[in-house]
Amino acid sequence: MKHRRIRHRQRKNMSHALIATSVFCILVSATIAILAMAYFTFHMVLEEKGAARIDVLQQISDSNAVNRMNMVNVMHMVHEDFSPLLLEESNEQIDRQIWEKLQETTALLHHIGMDLTVDIVMNDQRVFTTDEDESNLKNLINSYWYIRHYSGETDTSWNLRFGNANDISSYGLSYGQTIYNAEGKSIGVVVITSAYEALFRSFQKLISDGGTVYILDRNGIIICHSNPQRVGNWMTNMEVFAEEHGRNAYRIMQKGHASTMLTNYWDPDSGWTFVEEQNINSLLWDGLIMVRNCLICVLAGCLLAGWLAYVRMKRVTDVLADFTNRISDMPADCIKMLPVRSEYEETFVLSRAFNGMVRRIRELIADVQVREQEKQRTEYDFLQAQINPHFLNNTLLAVKGLIAMGEAERASRMMNELVELLHIPATPEIQFVTLREELHLVRNYISIMNCRTEKGVSFVCGIPERMMKLYVPRMILQPIVGNAFFHGFAEKDAGCEIRMRAGYRGNALYVEVTDNGEGITPERQREIARGNYRSERFHHGIGLKNVQKRLQIIYGGSSGVRIESELGKFTTVVVTMDHYQAFQVHRKACEEAVKEQKDENYGSR
Repeated sequence: MKHRRIRHRQRKNMSHALIATSVFCILVSATIAILAMAYFTFHMVLEEKGAARIDVLQQISDSNAVNRMNMVNVMHMVHEDFSPLLLEESNEQIDRQIWEKLQETTALLHHIGMDLTVDIVMNDQRVFTTDEDESNLKNLINSYWYIRHYSGETDTSWNLRFGNANDISSYGLSYGQTIYNAEGKSIGVVVITSAYEALFRSFQKLISDGGTVYILDRNGIIICHSNPQRVGNWMTNMEVFAEEHGRNAYRIMQKGHASTMLTNYWDPDSGWTFVEEQNINSLLWDGLIMVRNCLICVLAGCLLAGWLAYVRMKRVTDVLADFTNRISDMPADCIKMLPVRSEYEETFVLSRAFNGMVRRIRELIADVQVREQEKQRTEYDFLQAQINPHFLNNTLLAVKGLIAMGEAERASRMMNELVELLHIPATPEIQFVTLREELHLVRNYISIMNCRTEKGVSFVCGIPERMMKLYVPRMILQPIVGNAFFHGFAEKDAGCEIRMRAGYRGNALYVEVTDNGEGITPERQREIARGNYRSERFHHGIGLKNVQKRLQIIYGGSSGVRIESELGKFTTVVVTMDHYQAFQVHRKACEEAVKEQKDENYGSR
């Protein structure tokens, strides 16, 4: 007892080990949190920077809103006034009218204080413009922005360009609208351009700070870019852009080898998104160094904490892992005892309890097997009772008659077959026999019945040789063959034949017994299926019920007996053993477990 107490104190308590590990992890997490505070402090600085850039972009959008609305209104007026003339077939008179109307429109715009230029570019190479600097129009015509109008790919679009960030004359905000003929084909484009100085100064300030500035319309088309070659190109899907970068927000991202702050402002009225990309390495170099150092500390702390927690927890869980692996590797139908693990109190109790459970399960299995054997013995006794005294009396009288007639050899053979037939049911511990042995019993039975009835019933076996070693329940076919004699051939004296064949249907083994007797009426078949069949020839139909019950007990599922018959032609009885292969594996495992249990009991003695 004293030695057992010492061993008990030596075993560690798993709960204590887990608590110690948890406390250790909490301390490491607290250290990581302190280090992360530096990062979040600096993150607030970045938020202020990002919020400030969003305000700048909003101011640019607001300052351009009135100018953009005026350009849209002017475009509606110009498009309405010029469309009838532009749709006419080109000639000298029409072109002169267009020029005159263009001059009137320019004078009207100047009169109301709007510094706008109007350009009309037709697909037939006619150009009408009020801009004295022809280079601006040439740049537009050579851009992808114009090609989209020329091909009819877009109806309206914007173009904000910077030829030179220091030269306001190279700046222009253009709004274009495509002209279509009656067939819906693009024939030209009307372009209105504004040189709004306030907007130019705002963009000039952003570009001079070293940032990249661009504007995207609602379709993701670049309508302005600090690199003029990008204008008119499609950049991104705006839903994806909003999902990735948000709206009216900023985001720190890695672009190339530099960290970049992407700031955007979305104008709900126009659908435009103003974007600025600014390299923050030079502006916030000291802050970036602090962020980098904080991240390194957090990463190193997490790795260290993870490694230490893994080492400590692995020592604790290895015992449980081994215990669970051994259990999971055991077949469900063959549970074995495990070695007792004494490193921790919990595993010691678990292993001992598990082994106790295994012992109890084996005892219950043995008890179930004994009860099952008793049940099988009762069923086989019942089956043997089917070979009733009337059958024995008639068979013995037939043997006596043969002896009296001097046919001693035939009488001896019939007696041997009767003895063998009676001997097999007398051994109930043999629950399963091979199909070959079962067929041998059937042949003996047919031979005896032929001697008694003098019907000369022939037996044709169509079962493949490869299936002869399959195990089936004992005496499972004899009752069916008996029914063929008593019912199928009751009124038939010649040409009687019984055929057998076997095979697989999915997971089920089936054996078919067919006789060419008088058959069964549909009404009788329904009575047999319901289990309330009563024979008119002194046989009470208990044979099929017995077979059906035994098959259900042994195999379960859809196992049983099914009858197919045509009156006056044939009767086929199909014996089905469902889940046959799985049952065979289970039966062998049980036999091995019983044998192992017997060996253990013998060794303990």
